[in-house]
Amino acid sequence: MEAKAIQLIQDTALLANAKQLDTFTPVLALPSDVRLHNIEKFQLERSRFRGVLITHSLTDFANYVVAAKGPAAEGFVDGDAMACTVYFNLGDAENPGHGDYSATLTLKKSAAFLALEQAAQRQHAQKDLSDWIEDWAPNLKALDADDKEIDLRKAAGAIRSISIEQARKSEHVVGDMSASRSAMDQIEAKSSEGLPAEFLFTVAPYEGLIARTIRLRVAVLTGGDKPTLRLRWIGEAQLREDLAQEFKQVVQKEVGGSATLTIGTFNLG
Repeated sequence: MEAKAIQLIQDTALLANAKQLDTFTPVLALPSDVRLHNIEKFQLERSRFRGVLITHSLTDFANYVVAAKGPAAEGFVDGDAMACTVYFNLGDAENPGHGDYSATLTLKKSAAFLALEQAAQRQHAQKDLSDWIEDWAPNLKALDADDKEIDLRKAAGAIRSISIEQARKSEHVVGDMSASRSAMDQIEAKSSEGLPAEFLFTVAPYEGLIARTIRLRVAVLTGGDKPTLRLRWIGEAQLREDLAQEFKQVVQKEVGGSATLTIGTFNLG
């Protein structure tokens, strides 16, 4: 008898008598060339409901979670990505589910908040920052060094008219046994209009979250031929932590008892 025929007989016997092995995870011993075929598509209905909703709308996300049938779902809030994923068939340790029926909400940054982030991440030429102030004037207030409000048009004009002054001071001391010389260069940025020390930027960072006022400290850099400016975001790290907590609270309020939320990410493994 040929080897191929013998192998066929062995495979057939193995298929006919395939039994579940005594392992914790269900395992069957089958020939290596046997393939599994999913015939669900030939059924009238699917074996179970599954799918993934992805949306940027807090309202639509909450309505979908509330309308979903079944026990309370499990949700996980990623504060860094400002995203929340709710699993409707995750189950628990005793009765684990497949976790393939879920909804994910990812909040989009508002245009104003995006403009603020971009402005705080780079250096600005005088005209660029002046134009930015005019573009976002409804969100801005300018303050001087004494925290007194400055008219925004004057603040923009002051930035456009910055000039750099350089002074040199020399000292020469002669003694009986030694002589010393020192020189100090002083560079100062000035404006006839009076430079703003800070800006207050009021913005709702994401849909559904409250508006916040962010402080931006103005710094003038005089190292080059022309002055450049930086806006230093004061308290950025704390604000982002607060936004993550607020996001969780807002989503929990919207979905009510339909889902329990945890800050973090979840990997189905």
